[in-house]
Amino acid sequence: MKKIFIKTFGCQMNTRDSEFVAGILVDKGFRLSDSMDTAEVIIFNSCSVRKHAEERLFNNIDCLKKLKKKNTELVIALMGCTAQAYGPKAIDRSPLIDIVCGTGNETDLPRLIKDVLKKRCRIIAADKVNEKKPEAFPKYRENKFKALVSIGEGCNNFCSYCIVPYVRGRERSRDAKDIIREVKDLAARGFKEVLLLGQNVNSYRAACGKDFINILKDINKIKDIERIRFMTSHPRDAHTELFRAMRDLDKVCEHLHLPLQSGSDRILKLMNRKYNSKKYLKLAEDYKRMVPGGSITTDVIVGFPSESSGDFKKTCDILKEINFDSAYTFKYSPRAGTKSSKLPDDVPPEVKASRLEFISRLQCGISGERNRYLVDKTVEVLIEGTNKKDKAFLIGRTRTNKPAVFKGSVSLTGKLAEIEVESVTPYALRGRIAG
Repeated sequence: MKKIFIKTFGCQMNTRDSEFVAGILVDKGFRLSDSMDTAEVIIFNSCSVRKHAEERLFNNIDCLKKLKKKNTELVIALMGCTAQAYGPKAIDRSPLIDIVCGTGNETDLPRLIKDVLKKRCRIIAADKVNEKKPEAFPKYRENKFKALVSIGEGCNNFCSYCIVPYVRGRERSRDAKDIIREVKDLAARGFKEVLLLGQNVNSYRAACGKDFINILKDINKIKDIERIRFMTSHPRDAHTELFRAMRDLDKVCEHLHLPLQSGSDRILKLMNRKYNSKKYLKLAEDYKRMVPGGSITTDVIVGFPSESSGDFKKTCDILKEINFDSAYTFKYSPRAGTKSSKLPDDVPPEVKASRLEFISRLQCGISGERNRYLVDKTVEVLIEGTNKKDKAFLIGRTRTNKPAVFKGSVSLTGKLAEIEVESVTPYALRGRIAG
């Protein structure tokens, strides 16, 4: 059967979607290739949250001109958010594309690829954006002990800058029994950690009435699962019940990713985030009080339309007040079809760049200080294998999601270990195996 290669852009939801598609293709007899050069089908799983990601995507596709000319049988497919957003226009943008597969059509990909191979035609399939995906349980996983598990998708929040509700559709929660079946199967196969994924996990609601806290409690009971993580929480739907579950359920890791986006109430209102800085600060305070020692991370956008130096200062002030463990910081870019795209993009590019550099440096200093508290302390890590940047060391992650590097045998991969922290950087811990 044909060899496929999947290149993924974007978030962990996209990573899981690529893994899922690889799994259903393998189940249909396709083989995975580790190189575009040897693949007969190349699939790009795309992200359209920022303009930069889209430009990189189409640049990557355009780089295949020589390969496609050399191998006229090569099939190029585009899936994910950009495929959904562009539809047939994706082929206008890049005539190399044979298949455009929207976010709700992923389970159709094996058939779509076979149709193109047989008929040598182009196919657009992007008509199921709001449909619940058929349940499938392919065995293929990229990792042997950590697994991504989607619990739902879509979003109803309509933040003014965000294209996700348009390209992922409205919120749909998977049935609780299907999630539990998947996690039990992972546990039986030796997986230690699951990361529950959704655009807004806190608003999970199964048809049977179970909410996100119920799902955490059910998974916490599954034998041989050692760690439970989740991503992402929207501040509007986060609450003390979630923090109480994080405190009381022993397998739920003490890491909360809570996107702030801005510290200015005026900008938050323009963003349609449906909370203000006071509520966010109260949530962070409640979390720290109820989950002592837990980490908190965030996302920040700089240069939103009309953002003044005063608005930007308020964002910096909240970063300093909360002491985030880390932050993903981005420059605003308008996305077609969103409400904010109708606002003047009036913060000059050089000001956006300057603010991004300033806030990145600010957070770097805060992250370094946060990590310094861990020197001479012992932390538990799940060992992920050899550190790619320095193969003399292993790398693992703490329950608070901090990377830690240390020396040890590769045979420890996939095991939990206690690490004595000897030194830190803003980005990682360095230490040795305790005992």
